[in-house]
Amino acid sequence: MSEKEVIVYSDDEEEEVSESKLIDVTSRKKGMNGVELLREMYEIFSPSGAEHAMATYVSNWLAEHDISHQFDSAGNIYAKNAIQGSRRILVNAHMDTVASAPANIVVKKVKDDVIVCSSNNQVIGADDKNGVWSVLKLLTDESVRVPLSALLCVAEETGCNGSDFAMSNHSEEFNDCVFAITIDRRGDTDIIVENYDIKLCSDTMKAQLNEWGEPFGCSSATGSISDISNIVSALKINGINLFAGYYNAHSGNEYTSMKDLAKSYKFQLELLPKLHNYFMREDTTIKFTDTTKSYGAYYGKSAYSNYTGVYDWDSYGYSQKGVKVYEHASDLEEPELIQEFMDTVDDIDLYNEKYELYNEIMELECSLSTSKKTLKLEMAWYMCPDACQMLGYYFTVTQGTNGDACIPVSEIRNYKYQSHLNEEG
Repeated sequence: MSEKEVIVYSDDEEEEVSESKLIDVTSRKKGMNGVELLREMYEIFSPSGAEHAMATYVSNWLAEHDISHQFDSAGNIYAKNAIQGSRRILVNAHMDTVASAPANIVVKKVKDDVIVCSSNNQVIGADDKNGVWSVLKLLTDESVRVPLSALLCVAEETGCNGSDFAMSNHSEEFNDCVFAITIDRRGDTDIIVENYDIKLCSDTMKAQLNEWGEPFGCSSATGSISDISNIVSALKINGINLFAGYYNAHSGNEYTSMKDLAKSYKFQLELLPKLHNYFMREDTTIKFTDTTKSYGAYYGKSAYSNYTGVYDWDSYGYSQKGVKVYEHASDLEEPELIQEFMDTVDDIDLYNEKYELYNEIMELECSLSTSKKTLKLEMAWYMCPDACQMLGYYFTVTQGTNGDACIPVSEIRNYKYQSHLNEEG
């Protein structure tokens, strides 16, 4: 499928006042598992730290479907489907959102799709209630003949704290799991096999996933921080973060394409038996153990203890004796330049003794301009204007087409060089 067109609602439209509804989360309409189930979950206001209503709703849904489950003291939910057996697949999503107020949910028919969004410019929480929707359906889908374990987390948006708690205190619940799937990625094509902080899959597993994803137009990609990072690191297994059909996450323009969410679920249904059969055939030594971290500012953890970034500045073209100005990034591939930019943002946060800027922009798509003189943060002025303002203290940040934040590559690279000189001095 071609890249999804981004739907942006005009700021000129009169904004509706958000009203908090009284929602009985102890019950739900029977037999609901499609767009209406998703809509009900969107209507539950569940920002990080206040996921109680959402967790209660999920718990009652599981109980109604005879799925036994447990809570830990942080509020995470642990469950298994009815299929017995070893070498289970772990499915994961998070229940919290970044919403600041309840959303008025609307469902629109658009050509050959159904779009779910808000009418009052509020975050709907598709990140990651789309993932929760998928996990609930997988646990109860009678066509799934694969043993599944599930982890539904709290506090992902504040630094993957829920999954960190689960892995630190209850990882034994997943000792029989051989693969993990987090369903928490925007769009309709990405199979995330590497995050900025950790490599999630072995090269062998990555190649196999690309083969399985090809008929769906899916392929491996690099993503940002998510719960899967904590899971694979603790359990020492391969894992992925899979697309979930949402767009414009963390903004009032967030929306879900039901067509793309359905595509995600169909891919999950085909992927699960392939994964289980694969690990039933292979020796358990296939377990992946390379969990090298590449970023120090991993959500507030010790800044330099995990940092294994590049300190060989000559290899990046920096002059140890004099200032070398970079007008473009021709000596670096685009992924390397993006990684260097994120590393620079990491440094800024460390200098300010905060981790806010990195967390704000890590979900954005980044790309180079045709001339390679500008790094574009796609839709940044729409999705995180405060972060753009903050970046403006360090770089020249202009607004491009579709709200892109545009930063000169030369300024990014020279900031890095000057920081190195200061450390050396």
